[in-house]
This record gives sequence, C-alpha cells and structure tokens, in this order.
Amino acid sequence: MNYLKSLIINFLVIFFSNHIIPGIEVADYTKIPHIGGDLIFPFVLGLLNSLIFPILKVINQHMSAMKIALISLILNFAAYGIVKLLPIGILVTSVEGYIFASAAVTIGSFLTNYFEMKRVVHKMDLPL
Repeated sequence: MNYLKSLIINFLVIFFSNHIIPGIEVADYTKIPHIGGDLIFPFVLGLLNSLIFPILKVINQHMSAMKIALISLILNFAAYGIVKLLPIGILVTSVEGYIFASAAVTIGSFLTNYFEMKRVVHKMDLPL
C-alpha cells in the first residue's frame, strides 16, 4: 500500500509541476477518452521515481539519503532532458523550466523515498 501512495504522490508532483512551472508547456491536453502526454509522462516518471527505494532494498544496497537523492536527481534531469529532445506532449521551452521542473520533481521523489526508507528502518528496529 505504501508503494501505491508513493506512486500517487510522485504522479501528482510531476503532473502539477508540468502545469504550473513556467518554461514547461503541455502541448497535448487530455480529452477523455484520449490519454495525452500530460498523463503518460507523469505516470511513467512517477513509476520510475517510486521504484528507487524498492530497487535499492531488493539489491541489498546500503540505503542512505544521499544515494536516494543522487539517483532521483539523475533520473529526473535525464527524463526532462529526453522530453526536451523528444517532445511527447510536454514541451520544455526554457532552461529555467527544465531546471525548476527537474528540481521540484527530484524533491518530491526524494521525500517519498526517504520517508519510505525511514518507515522500513523504524519498523525493522522495533522489537517484536
């Protein structure tokens, strides 16, 4: 259930970042039943951001806040870089938009993964 919450929070952060931050334009608004890039991109990137902590946990890496932040930073800047090169309904029109959107999404992703890490560590420390 916590993974689903993380996915929803990441999706909402990305969706609203794309619609609010100047320098990012939504070229293809969603019309039901058509699904445009303004829903597909946030869902895919939110899914990737939600998987950071679970993947680190599965591969038994030492989990630290710095590692989560670095992976999130690289992932989000790369994703918005790809969108800059290949517009898929989301257009990055300025460098400031690229930086602010990537940073906002990185912060949201970091917080969801960090709180999940703290919850798991706290759960493991409690005696049964």
